[in-house]
Amino acid sequence: MTKCLLLGAVMLSYSVWSQTTLFEENFESGGGNWTLNTGSSGGNGWVINNAYEGFSGIVENTPDEPIGTTGGVNSYYMHIMNLEYCDMISLCNAGFESASASTSYSVMNSAIDATGMGNVTIEFIYLCAGESGSTYGTLEYSLDNTNWTSAATYSGVSTWTTATVSLPAWNNAATLKFRFKWQNTSAGSDPAFSVDEISVTGQSGNFASIATGSINPTSWCYQSQAAVTVPFTVTGTVNPGNVYTAQLSNASGSFASPVNIGSLTSLATGSLSIPANIPGGTPAGTGYRIRVVASDPATTGSDNGTNLTVHALPEIDILSNPADGIMCPGESVVVLASGASTYSWAPPTGLSATSGSSVTATPGSTTTYTVSGTDQNGCVGMNSVIVTVDDCAGIDEEATAAFTVFPNPTSGLVTISAKDGQQVSNVLITDVTGKQLGRLPVNGQTFSLANFPAGVYWIRLDEGTSVTRLIKL
Repeated sequence: MTKCLLLGAVMLSYSVWSQTTLFEENFESGGGNWTLNTGSSGGNGWVINNAYEGFSGIVENTPDEPIGTTGGVNSYYMHIMNLEYCDMISLCNAGFESASASTSYSVMNSAIDATGMGNVTIEFIYLCAGESGSTYGTLEYSLDNTNWTSAATYSGVSTWTTATVSLPAWNNAATLKFRFKWQNTSAGSDPAFSVDEISVTGQSGNFASIATGSINPTSWCYQSQAAVTVPFTVTGTVNPGNVYTAQLSNASGSFASPVNIGSLTSLATGSLSIPANIPGGTPAGTGYRIRVVASDPATTGSDNGTNLTVHALPEIDILSNPADGIMCPGESVVVLASGASTYSWAPPTGLSATSGSSVTATPGSTTTYTVSGTDQNGCVGMNSVIVTVDDCAGIDEEATAAFTVFPNPTSGLVTISAKDGQQVSNVLITDVTGKQLGRLPVNGQTFSLANFPAGVYWIRLDEGTSVTRLIKL
C-alpha cells in the first residue's frame, strides 16, 4: 500500500531527479515480502504486529509512530520482541529480554532489480535504543543473494527517526537485497530495533557512481588544522553545475551529520581529487571516515575504507623539588616533566637546559617556565610552573648548623642529630617567611612532618638559634 507522505516525497523527487520507486513496504498487508528469524539465535526475534503497549512498571510502551504514517500512529510495524513473553503474558511490543543474548535477522524475500539506476537509496523510519557497541540494529545488503555487507548500524534512538542510506555499490545492481539484523548482549534499553515505512528508490537517466580513495596521512592532532587531498573516482555522467563535496564523518564513522571539508565544482569524471581541511576543533577519536558526494545528480560516494584518527594532545605533568617551587636567592629548583616523549623549555633564562624531561632552574627573580611536550604521534601538549624566588626574610641559616636532619627532602619522618651529641627533645618549625608554625616533639631521634603540606620549612632547636632548611614532598 502506498504511503501518503512517502508518495509526496517520491513525486517531488521524481520531478527533479527522475526518481523511481523500486520497492515499498509498510507491513499493513502482513509480512509476505520478508522471512523472519531464519538463522537466528536467542529468545529475542522479529515479528510484525501493531502492539505498542508495554507492561506497567516493567516494560515501557513503545512510542507511537509519527502522524501521517500509513495505518495511523499504531500501525503494523516490524520489530524485535521477546517471543516467550509474547506467548506467556501477551507482552508483544518492541521490548527485548537482556538476559537472552540474541542475533536475529529479517530478510527481504525477492531481490530488487536496479539495472540502469543510480543514486539507489533506502529510506525507513526506525527505533533502536539498545547500547552502542553491544546491543544494536544493523542494515545489511547483498548483491548476490549470498554474501551480506553492513551498510549502517543503529543504537541510542528512542523516538521514531528517518534513516536514509545510499551506497555506490547499489547503483546498477541487478539483484539487490536488504535485511535487518538485531543483536543484543545482557545490556541495553528498550525500545528494541523497530522498522516501518521502507522505500527503495533509484534515479534513471544520467547517474554517477563515486568511489572515495585512500587518505594520507591517516591521523592528525587535535587543535591542528590538517590539509589533506581527497582522491576519488567517478563513473557515469554528471550534469552542469555539479559540485563534488568531501565530507568528514563523526568519530564513530557515521555521516548522519557530516562536516563539509572541501569542494570541487566540475563536470569531469574519472580520477579526481579535492583539497580539503580537517577542522582543528575536530574531537579526538579513532573511527573517522571521509566520503565524496555529488550534487547533480545527487550521489553519495563510498567512504575511504579505513579509519582515520584525531589524536588527543598529551597531558603534561610537572613536578618540582622543592614541591612548591619556592627557593631562596642563589638556590635552585629541579623541575621534572612527564607525559610526552620529548620536551622543550622556555624561557631559557636561569635554566640548566632547554630540552629534556628534567631541568634545573636558578632564576634571579620569580619566573614562569613553560614546557612543550611532544608525544610519539607528534602532538604537542603544554604546561607551566612558577619558580618563586623568596628573600627568606627573618631566616638566617648559619653556614654550619649545630645539627643535621635526614632524609632531606622527606615524605614525613625525619631523623635529627645534634653535632655536640646532646639529646634533642623538641624542634621549632617555621615557614620561609619566618612565621612559627609549631613545636614538634622528638621521640628518640625522630620527628614527623606527616601532618604538614608539601613545601619548604625551617627547623630550629629549642635551645639554640641555628636553623636548617627542610623540604617536605
